[in-house]
Amino acid sequence: MSRKSDWNLSKGSWTLLDLATASFAAALVPLYWSPVSETLRSVPTERLVMYAVFYGFAFWVAGEVLGVHEKRSSRSWRFRVAVCTLAAVGACLGLLLMVWAIEYRFVGRFALAKMVGCSVAGVMIMRLAVEGMASRSRPKVLALLAEEASKELAMGLKESGEQLQLEGFKEDVPDSAESFVAYCEEQGIHEVVTQHDAEHKGLLNVVALLAGGTRVSDIVDFWERTFARIPPQYVDEAWLARLDLRLRHPLFHRAKRFLDVLVAIIGLVVSIPILAIAAILILVGSRGPVFFSQRRTGYLGTSYVLYKLRTMQADAEADGAQWAEKQDARVTGVGRFLRKWRIDEIPQFWNVLRGEMAIVGPRPERPELEEKLTVEIPLWSSRHLVKPGLTGWAQIRFRYAADSNASREKLAHDLYYIKNASLLLDLQIILSTIRSLARGSR
Repeated sequence: MSRKSDWNLSKGSWTLLDLATASFAAALVPLYWSPVSETLRSVPTERLVMYAVFYGFAFWVAGEVLGVHEKRSSRSWRFRVAVCTLAAVGACLGLLLMVWAIEYRFVGRFALAKMVGCSVAGVMIMRLAVEGMASRSRPKVLALLAEEASKELAMGLKESGEQLQLEGFKEDVPDSAESFVAYCEEQGIHEVVTQHDAEHKGLLNVVALLAGGTRVSDIVDFWERTFARIPPQYVDEAWLARLDLRLRHPLFHRAKRFLDVLVAIIGLVVSIPILAIAAILILVGSRGPVFFSQRRTGYLGTSYVLYKLRTMQADAEADGAQWAEKQDARVTGVGRFLRKWRIDEIPQFWNVLRGEMAIVGPRPERPELEEKLTVEIPLWSSRHLVKPGLTGWAQIRFRYAADSNASREKLAHDLYYIKNASLLLDLQIILSTIRSLARGSR
């Protein structure tokens, strides 16, 4: 039986596809659909390619903020076309400014309109084609896992909407590696997912399976690739020891620190009027100081003082440290507004400038809660291998953590960030955070 192709593209693949499509549109419109007098038609080919790539990059940035490049969307196609159009218009404005700065001439409005139309049409057609292929060709995944792990995987696939079929054995379990290879070929199994203590792992002949076209994946790799998170219950210190901590590389570290300082300075300067208004509202709304300081656990387990605008009553923790809940009764009316739009987080730019935090990283926890979580959750302390962040992978992809179970899920996202940290991922998280801020979500 022939195996179905896997058309479930990753977020990175969607992003590259959208960027390439927009860049092609920006290059082809001036060449084949514009008059000779058009500015971009008259520039050398090398500069036209540069402008086209810039347009594609600007489309990626705007699309990341608006959510164009997400793997799955529950929104209607009409809404998705409208959002994609907004991203293309934003890219055109960026292109217009760049061309004027270099050529001292403006791009014609009809050429820009054609670019918007072609890039939107190209992106939507590609997305429709790939998503259509993914829904019609759902690869079969056979899980050689413990019962609990199989249930968790099935639930993860159901919640994510991934176009994959999770298979169980449809006949007697093969009793040898040779018969298992034949079974996979007969059933058209695209991928076998296993773990080190799986009951049937002895059936695996990896070379024979790969030769037959069946992919073999460890459960950790499958979760990472499919769900962009790494559940801590499936990893151990040996896995952690094998990580390539690029965050520690001198070049990456200095580039990240430069980005942190730049964003923090811009953030503080731009937010001064907002801080002034917020301070007045806090003083009018409740008794107590404007700013709130609290001990948090940071890089390599060292503690530091985190600064925020006060959003709770002055005696909110008279009974000791408590989890912050989504609808916390201790939060003031003004504080609820500040939290919704994350205005209360602005003073943490100062922590970033002091080097105690980064713009992107795991969110820091209270030392009192850290002690509890370190005992309950495997590898919780691994979050301290990187600086805590003002925002992070867990913050843009997971709900507010208000208990140990939610913290375990948050750690799964933090482990993904620690393993895959890069400046591009940081930029993606920052842009996605802007989208969250625009929606007023926390």
